[in-house]
Amino acid sequence: MAGINFVPEKILVVKAAGIGDLVLAIPALRALRARFTESEIDLLVTPKCSNILKNCPYINAIHVVRTKGMLNRIDQKDLWSILRTLYRLRKKHYDVLINLYHLFTDRGGSRMRGLCKAVGARYAIGRNTDGRGMFYDDSIPDSWTDPTYEQRHELELNLDVVRLLGAEDPGRGLEFWVQNEDRLEIQRILDREIFCENKGPRIALNLGGDALYKRWPDHHTAALGDLLMQRLSAQVLVVGGEKEIPAADRVISMMNKRPVNLAGKLDILELAALLEDCDLMVTNDTGPMHLSAAVGTPVVALFGPGKPDRYAPYGPPGFHTIIQHPLDCSPCTDFGCASRECMRHILPEDVCQKVADRLVLKEEACP
Repeated sequence: MAGINFVPEKILVVKAAGIGDLVLAIPALRALRARFTESEIDLLVTPKCSNILKNCPYINAIHVVRTKGMLNRIDQKDLWSILRTLYRLRKKHYDVLINLYHLFTDRGGSRMRGLCKAVGARYAIGRNTDGRGMFYDDSIPDSWTDPTYEQRHELELNLDVVRLLGAEDPGRGLEFWVQNEDRLEIQRILDREIFCENKGPRIALNLGGDALYKRWPDHHTAALGDLLMQRLSAQVLVVGGEKEIPAADRVISMMNKRPVNLAGKLDILELAALLEDCDLMVTNDTGPMHLSAAVGTPVVALFGPGKPDRYAPYGPPGFHTIIQHPLDCSPCTDFGCASRECMRHILPEDVCQKVADRLVLKEEACP
């Protein structure tokens, strides 16, 4: 066996990141379960990800560490909850701790080193991002700044980490477990909504994204919604979390026709059921993009400052469509960027055409 000379009875997988990051970890979890069929495999996630994999057959339990936002901030009021969680994890006596997320900053590296010490696993592995993972017992090379690492997809990097334990993925690509109860709830929700007269393809238009600098401007989104409804006779469903309700209201107020507004009305599992029933999703570079890919729905993804080779929706060649007009300043992680020129350069007319092209391919592929 690579890396260790014992069969672990208890494994803790850490993915303290966003929704999309956790979805992209599913093949690595599948590989671990195939390799360690009798081991207890637990998962440590952030609060917003607590329910995403509750139906995943590859894990035994999900633990939550109370951090907030993209930078996993810790509020003082949550400190005791975090300490209690760490105490419970330490009492589990894990044999192996696996961190699947990169160490984006020195602060992130220090916090992960502290987490490893607090949990007290016999063996810890992860990604040595730009030299910040030297404390692991074993690691894969990784970099956020070296462009040569941008060619490897995040899903593949997750698999590289578990290969340190001799775990190989027996499946292919993403999967997700949509439940019939969520499908029925989506149908009940849609039955209450007022659709326009359009009878064309059902298209989800996602407004969301914790990273504001990755969001498409509201007026572009509104223009695209109108184009989809006018030219393709599409049924447009606006989706997003509770935080996106104001954005949805702004976008819809700019449109000539009224789409179905589902912003703030669905939990993440209901969103998966909705996306499963859609013909296509148009979205920013954000978590639901990967959820759509996981349920097998094509994505037209709008990338501005992101790295599509590393974070594009995962699927067979040509299944998903990436639109990006990179500038000299991209890729970047300037969370405070106000101009978002890289996103403004993506025009509604171009996106509508890409959607139309992808729908034609989908129709041609049907028997």
